Amino acid sequence: MLSRREQLYQQPWKERKFQDHRSKVKSALPAIDDRAPASRPHVVTKLKKVQREMDRKTKIQNENFSLLQRLSAIMKVNRLDNHWTKPLPNFQHKVGQFYDVNSLNTRLASRYADSVQESYHSGVKCYACELKKMVGI
Repeated sequence: MLSRREQLYQQPWKERKFQDHRSKVKSALPAIDDRAPASRPHVVTKLKKVQREMDRKTKIQNENFSLLQRLSAIMKVNRLDNHWTKPLPNFQHKVGQFYDVNSLNTRLASRYADSVQESYHSGVKCYACELKKMVGI
């Protein structure tokens, strides 16, 4: 503990120091730093992650290109080993599979020609054509 004399001796300096402190407190302005901390680009970008993503994309592109080449090669080659010149036999055609195709075609063609000639005048609405039909020209 200090004696009374030492306290009186130190009192002016303590008061002056206190007054200086009070004046500094009164003159202080508010200074709050509301900015974001400085960003560090080597931490933000994560170069390893970017590199892995680029490697993944190039791998996918290479695989897609190779698959596309394989598909184009498959599409170029005709792998059909049984070329049917006539329609495949189903239930309706199994019976007629052993018929003579040429004779069947000639009979069908003659039927079709007869039906075409008959149906030619059946739906005529033109007066000139009807006149020819009546006269028999």
